Amino acid sequence: MPFIRGNVTYARFRIGGDAPARIEQSLLDAFASGRLVPTVGVPTDVETGWTAGEHILDHDFAWDRCVFDGRVHAAMRMDAVRVPGEIRAAYVAQEQTALRKAMADRGGDAAGMPAKPLGRNAKREAKEAAERRWLEEVADGRYRSSKLVPMVWDPATATILAPATSEKVFDALRDLFQATFGARLQAQSAGGLALDLLVAKGIASAFDDAMPDAFTAAPTPRNLEQSAEVGERPDVPWAMAGPEPKDFLGNVFLLWLWWHTEANEGLFDLDDGRSVSMMVDRSIDMECAWGVTGRQSLRGDGPGRSAEVAKALQQGKWPRKIGFTMADGEAEWTFDLQGDLFRVGGLKIPRPEDRPGSEHEAIAQRIESTFDVDAILLELYGRFLDERFSGTWNTRRGELREWIASKNTARVMAAV
Repeated sequence: MPFIRGNVTYARFRIGGDAPARIEQSLLDAFASGRLVPTVGVPTDVETGWTAGEHILDHDFAWDRCVFDGRVHAAMRMDAVRVPGEIRAAYVAQEQTALRKAMADRGGDAAGMPAKPLGRNAKREAKEAAERRWLEEVADGRYRSSKLVPMVWDPATATILAPATSEKVFDALRDLFQATFGARLQAQSAGGLALDLLVAKGIASAFDDAMPDAFTAAPTPRNLEQSAEVGERPDVPWAMAGPEPKDFLGNVFLLWLWWHTEANEGLFDLDDGRSVSMMVDRSIDMECAWGVTGRQSLRGDGPGRSAEVAKALQQGKWPRKIGFTMADGEAEWTFDLQGDLFRVGGLKIPRPEDRPGSEHEAIAQRIESTFDVDAILLELYGRFLDERFSGTWNTRRGELREWIASKNTARVMAAV
């Protein structure tokens, strides 16, 4: 359970509509009413329901188990039935063999095999018999798999953090949340999050006109087809292929953070008076923003200063995901940030200096630490957007270009 123990992975979701704005007993009662009662017999589709978060059979939605400093921790149970293809094929083969033997016995063939192969009707009969066999087993509970998807809901900010990182899991969580609470759940990738932040700042008018920046010259096309497609400005194919074309802003945010770690030692003064430092650590995943020079991943110590990554930047590759270490003087976190999707992965929560007085307190501290990281990233993203949509961006873009062009290429690092 990521929020309770271990490393944390999450995507951000915004709640729209008439969701509860504060935690009351009725909210916990709604979770309890929406728990999963598995279908008796053969389920027709994926089934979902709520659990209190500890495991798939945890239905104790008590206040002291689910509420942590104004936030609710629960989980979606997601059940699916999948009969392995090997089982299906084996049952069909067995039924066909049985039909062949029956036909041979009726025909008096001592060898036990008919001279002719099974006809169309016989094959259909064998398939139907095999299907009855595996459906009987499904009705008995076999081939059912359960997945637990934890979530933390902050009603005050109408935000949910959850590792619902695939379309199938998100669709299931969205539908279950709406069925339970009558509210919409919307995934917040970098583009959608940028629009929300810009609207809150009153500077959203330029959002629709935002285009990807060219921090280098376009890479040399490898064939005639690419020659016709490569222009002076990158098209950022992974963003254009997704539901939100402005997600490229998250990749530029990664580049901006990376530049800060080298040009300004990664130091930021936060609005709450704290100072945080950020360092590129362990990993960088990159992809060509023009769709020409492919992808590249680097692993190791200090990958941001390697010769390979400098060359990749100069060839038009942008960061898709970067591993960071972040510290505020009291705590230190390590995590991966995927820029375009604004997803945090592998977040290592620091151990508290003082031993928590209870399990509830320990979980509350972990959840608070997770939201602290999220809040810092949101604040830094907001500062980046302030620059990106201001008159100073031309100057900053020039600095980024100079930084890329002059990156140290002395250190060699193996690309993977």
